[in-house]
Order: sequence, then C-alpha cells, then structure tokens
Amino acid sequence: MATADPVVGRAAAAAYPEVGSGDGGESGGGGGEGGEGGDGSVAAVNPEAGSGDGDRSSGGEGGGSESGGGLGRQRYWNSRLSTERQRLVDHVFKNSDVVCDVFSGVGPIAISAARKVKYVYANDLNPTAVEYLERNIVLNKLERKIEVFNMDARRFISSIYSSQHVHPVTQVVMNLPNDAAEFLDVFRGISWNHHLAVPSCVMPNIHVYGFSKAEDPEYDFHERINLTLGENVSDVEMHRVRLVAPGKWMLCASFTLPVSVAFAKPNYIAC
Repeated sequence: MATADPVVGRAAAAAYPEVGSGDGGESGGGGGEGGEGGDGSVAAVNPEAGSGDGDRSSGGEGGGSESGGGLGRQRYWNSRLSTERQRLVDHVFKNSDVVCDVFSGVGPIAISAARKVKYVYANDLNPTAVEYLERNIVLNKLERKIEVFNMDARRFISSIYSSQHVHPVTQVVMNLPNDAAEFLDVFRGISWNHHLAVPSCVMPNIHVYGFSKAEDPEYDFHERINLTLGENVSDVEMHRVRLVAPGKWMLCASFTLPVSVAFAKPNYIAC
C-alpha cells in the first residue's frame, strides 16, 4: 500500500530503532502516535507491549480500540494529545479538505481526519510505523480514503506537489515538535517549476508543531518559522497545546502558505 523511498526506507530501521511518541514527547523518531479519535470510535493496532515478550497489551487508549503487542517498549502515540487531534478534526478541517500528514506515525491524525475529510496523504519515515498505519487503515475500513507513503519528509512533500495528484492538498499537518519547523524550507519554491498561474493555485493551510522554552513562546516559534521560510509570515495563529515541562510549551502554529513563498526561488538542496 505504501509508496516507499527505497534509499531512506532501508536506512530508517537503523536510524529509528524505536518510534518515539513524536507529537507528544521529545523523541525524534516518527510522527508517533496510535490512532484513536477522541470519541473512542477509531480502532487501532496498539504496538506497545509493556513486557516486551510479545503478549497482547490493552494499552488503555480509548473505548473500542484494538491492541497488539510484540514490539517491546516502543511507543507510537500520546493519549494526552487526543484533545488536540479532535480540535483539528472538529474545528479546523472541513469535509472538502485534502490533508497531508507529513509525520503520521501509525495514523492517529490521518485516520481521525479521514472519517471527515475528502482524502488523506499519510507519510512516515519509519517503516514499522507505516506497517501499523496500514493495519489501522484496514481496521477502520479507510483504504479508499488514505494513501500511504514511506519517505523522507522533504521528498514526500516535494513529490506531492510535483506530481499530478487527483486530490490537491488543502491542509498540511507537521506533527513532529522537535524538528517539524526545520522542514518548512521545502515549501519555499514548492511551485517554482510548476507551469501554473498563480491565481489558480490553492495555497495550503499549514499546521506545524514545536516546542519553546522562551519567555514569549509564541513570538519565539513565529520567528523560527519566519527564519526557515525566508519571509515574514504575518498572519499566524498560535495555539498552546500543553505545557510539557516547567517553562516549556508545545505549540501549534497555523498559517496559509504565502504565494510569495511558494513561488520563490528554492533555498534548500533537495536530497
């Protein structure tokens, strides 16, 4: 089911021997959660086994979810973020949206979104996370609503915009708080080589997550976004997701990709 990057795919297992909690914790591997939709209506394969002996573990993630162990102490989700996922699905995404989940992990956002939106592109670098993502898609009977990729984030985003996909992306979720903002440079010049008139392009809404220990975390995160994009993005909506440690906030910054950024000269070297 997944579209794999042959080079990155082989290296992923060595690079990420464990898939971290990703959007909730501070580990860097994978997008990181399991899939439950806040209301307990989403089935999910739970790849966490507390004992690491292959026994099944309930995980306690939500009513009606299905669990399976066998991967030791790997963690794929953070249940404390179910409210944040539900905020996106209930108050941000529309039925007509096409969502691009750049760091999907095993699919908590992708699967929850697919129950509402038109279509979802879900990607993760870690092949083990992708394996469980595909299982969760089947469990939830969403095979016709989600397309899976196993690629480096920059290659994934570039491929989505360089190919003639049937479903143009309207919402991009970058849920890897330690590093997601650093990947925003891929959007600079994303339409540079496209033979499209600027008025005909639909600029996506981007939702990027990050941590900040600054006295003014919103200002700090906004400045990092501006620096990576190479332009001051004036209309950015900041949402405080949760306090992960004393003085350290997890934030979600939402903004529409400026046309001037999308059609600028690229400032990064593609892998």
